[in-house]
Amino acid sequence: MVRRSRRRSSIAPINYVVPVAGDGVRLGIDYGTSNTVAVLVQAGREPRTVLFDGSPLLPSGVCVDGTGRLLVGRDAWHTALSVPAAFEPFPKQRIGDGAVLLGDREVPVGELIAATLSRVGQEASRIAGSPVTSVTLSFPAAWGTQRRRVLSEAAEQVFPVVELVAEPVAAAKLFAGVAGQAVPVGRSAVVYDFGAGTFDVSVVRRGPAGFEVLASEGRADCGGLDLDAAIVRRLGSTVGLLSPEIWSRLVDPSSTADRRASRQLWENARTAKEMLSRATSALLHVPLLDTDVTLGREELDELTAPLLASTVEATHAAISSAGIVAADLAAIYLTGGSSRMPAVSTALHRAFAVVPLLVEQPELVVAEGSVRAIEAAPAVPSVVVRAPSRTRRVALLSGLVVLMAAGAVAVVPLLGSGGAGSDRTVGAPSPSPSLSASPVRSTSPTPAALVDPCVVGRWRSTSGKRTLKIDGSSTIFSGGTGVVMTYRPDGRLTVVWKNATWTATVKGTKWTERINGTVTANVYHAGRQEYVTGSDGKGEVVLYRGGSRNSSVDLDLVPGHDPYLCVGNSLRFVGDDYSSEWVRL
Repeated sequence: MVRRSRRRSSIAPINYVVPVAGDGVRLGIDYGTSNTVAVLVQAGREPRTVLFDGSPLLPSGVCVDGTGRLLVGRDAWHTALSVPAAFEPFPKQRIGDGAVLLGDREVPVGELIAATLSRVGQEASRIAGSPVTSVTLSFPAAWGTQRRRVLSEAAEQVFPVVELVAEPVAAAKLFAGVAGQAVPVGRSAVVYDFGAGTFDVSVVRRGPAGFEVLASEGRADCGGLDLDAAIVRRLGSTVGLLSPEIWSRLVDPSSTADRRASRQLWENARTAKEMLSRATSALLHVPLLDTDVTLGREELDELTAPLLASTVEATHAAISSAGIVAADLAAIYLTGGSSRMPAVSTALHRAFAVVPLLVEQPELVVAEGSVRAIEAAPAVPSVVVRAPSRTRRVALLSGLVVLMAAGAVAVVPLLGSGGAGSDRTVGAPSPSPSLSASPVRSTSPTPAALVDPCVVGRWRSTSGKRTLKIDGSSTIFSGGTGVVMTYRPDGRLTVVWKNATWTATVKGTKWTERINGTVTANVYHAGRQEYVTGSDGKGEVVLYRGGSRNSSVDLDLVPGHDPYLCVGNSLRFVGDDYSSEWVRL
């Protein structure tokens, strides 16, 4: 529409077929600290996520029941309410211990891992209709030979053929299917893995044969569970003071009933945290105290700030250890469920001036990438969303580049080399050079024309910034307040500019861009994207240099799609070279 790349942009799901020999059934498995994820591929078929009780996440915890059996997943967590001493919630963290005492039984860590992998194999075989023939299992880049051996031998108890791949390599391989052009051979990228249990960050370099790990850092105390713990601590310092005795039962339960209440509290904290990725506030019920607490996004950002600062510090350390600087990075890839929090992309963008790439389901990245890392590179990965993309469309509120040469200044639209939709040139007055749109991929998704209920109504811009090129240098223009957008439920969009102004000062000279006019278009929303078609506009964009009219173009919108984030009465866009805030009227 009328914006540049934002904090999050997305690509509609694109299916691909992974080549698998014969009638084999292959699995890519991400054995995580808190959860295990698996992706199944068969010859001639698209990859499928293995579901466990309807969820793609299988808790990695293991519990020994009264008969000595090893229970895994949700069965283990349920049984642990009655026999907590027989439960190991995070076997991956114990991989260097050799064995773990569960109740009165000492269980080798490899056996705990094999129990979880066995459940994965059973579910995959049930879905595929035949046994799993091979598996690619991911491991943390920092693991040494001994830990990798324990993991491999555990998998070999379950599967006939086992291959290992480093987690950041698997993640980079998945992203490269879409963002490969952004990581040329010889260039490096950061893989920022913010999972439930731990945080790991690696710098990978793309070589002729694939990706290699240059450096890795980790934080065992920076995961989604630590974010949940921060929320619980905040509750303890507020509602917990109402009844310290009851609160102690929640944080240090000694009975089965109290353990159930405690688990519910933690699940409520996690749910509220996840809701705040798409809402400005969430209700959190506190069991036993039987009260509801409102948690706001600003409060969550305050609680998570120290943890995010630690992850940024670790990322700086990894980049330094790799022998490069942030300016050398071609991309930052986000993986792990906790990476979908808006504050993560914002923090990384501020720290490294690189806009991270996000997937729609970051929990699946490593598992799906594990399959791609071993096989010959297929077409493009499924379920991928870019966050935010650097692709550009001709968009007048953000697409003007000022060129200064030989005393003459021309205003031309900024053209993209890989966006969505079909760019078209916006006419420029003589003596500007003639322009033709750069070829781009057309938008492939064709979902039903639905308008996101959140955006329906009238919106006014309250602030905006974007970076334009003046005399070859990046220049930040600020302003753009007062633009009004109206979304109708039937999919009609109207944008009105009344003397909307952006300004910047370059070498002592004030530059001003002023827009007046109205544009109408058809609009629908799918996959956190806004699709614009059939625009009709009337108006003008005028550029002033030092108070004198310099150049102008006609006002219009360009068909295509853009990402958006609508929460309550706020509409926000933040990208590597653009930001704006909107409020509901």
